[in-house]
Amino acid sequence: MKLCFLHGLDSSPQGTKASLLRAYDPRCLIPNLPPDINERLKVLKHGLRAPVLLVGSSLGGLTALMYALRYSEMVHGLVLLAPAVGTKVGGLFTGEQERIMSSVYIPRGIPTVVIAGFRDEVIPLSSIRAMIERSPDPGNIQLLEVDDDHDLHKSLDLILQAIGQIKALVLNRKR
Repeated sequence: MKLCFLHGLDSSPQGTKASLLRAYDPRCLIPNLPPDINERLKVLKHGLRAPVLLVGSSLGGLTALMYALRYSEMVHGLVLLAPAVGTKVGGLFTGEQERIMSSVYIPRGIPTVVIAGFRDEVIPLSSIRAMIERSPDPGNIQLLEVDDDHDLHKSLDLILQAIGQIKALVLNRKR
């Protein structure tokens, strides 16, 4: 199963999580994404040729959600890392991004693990919980609340475990 990592606004394909996933799976797709959410979606629309397991961090998590809502057949599963579905920081996101953040949800039928930190200084846990509640299939979503901040650097092993969990779920469903 192909893996694709979507970095956040202040990160890149050379960041900590991208490097971790490249070491975990050297075939992992890690596109260099622009700040604009619509441009990010264009990169994915034109770059992904087969279904993937999407791992998205912060704005990359929002990008993964929006892509999954538009092209659910192209998403085997989601691992969302402090997804940008709300904000504690004014002026960090555009008005359009803030509107989208408050309305996105996880599409039905896509197994998902969400990892969020208690000490996240950017994305409130309440916004992540609300996104899960808006989702039509909450039984298919696992929320892991961890003692970490927005970067989730203390939770790198847990991220790999979540990827393995989603891969196993997808493979079992295909049998």
